[in-house]
This record gives sequence, C-alpha cells and structure tokens, in this order.
Amino acid sequence: MGGLRASRAGFTLVEILIAAVILAILLIGIGFFFANMITQSDVMDDRTRALELCQQGLENLRTQNVSSLPDGQASEDTVEKYQREVLISTPYSQYPNAKLVTCRVGWDTPDGVDSVSLSTIY
Repeated sequence: MGGLRASRAGFTLVEILIAAVILAILLIGIGFFFANMITQSDVMDDRTRALELCQQGLENLRTQNVSSLPDGQASEDTVEKYQREVLISTPYSQYPNAKLVTCRVGWDTPDGVDSVSLSTIY
C-alpha cells in the first residue's frame, strides 16, 4: 500500500490571489463608504451653519420696529462663504402692521448653489 499521498502544507497561488481580490473589494467598499460619510458630514455642517445665520438674521430684526420697515429687501450681506438676505413683506392686507420676514442664506457647493431659509411674522 505504498501509494502517493498528497500533502497540503500551505495555500496555493490561486487561493492567495482569490483572497487578495476579495480583500481588495471589501477595502474599496469601506473606503467609498467613509468618503461618502465625510462628504455628507460637510454638507450637514454647511446646512447647520446656514441655519444659524438665518436665525441670527431674524434675531437682528427683533430689536427693530419691523412694522415701520418698508416691504422689500431689508439687508444683504456675506458672512464667510454664505450670502444672507432678509426680505420683508406685508402678506395680509387686513393686518398692515404684520410683517412676514424671510431670511435666506445661500452658498456655493461642488454640485451648484444650495440654500436654506427661515420665515416668521412680526
């Protein structure tokens, strides 16, 4: 009974190559996931800062007599990379002292222009 006995002491080159390809696919997928998470985090940071600037723009008008301000654009300014504008209108003719105040903040992104706005009635 002296047959040949195959001894497998290690991995073959094909097995190592297949394992390396599978590992590379997994690592590329994980890399894309984290890159996307970083991009989305930057987008949310921009939106959060824009909302803060909107709130600040509306708060600045609280100290003024808004009902005496004329309709139209009240202010426009640039803060960091954001353009903020405050618009005042009288939406209800039966309430001439009630003013609709809208603060809009826009900024440039790699995909184009993005913006947020907040409105309130004073």
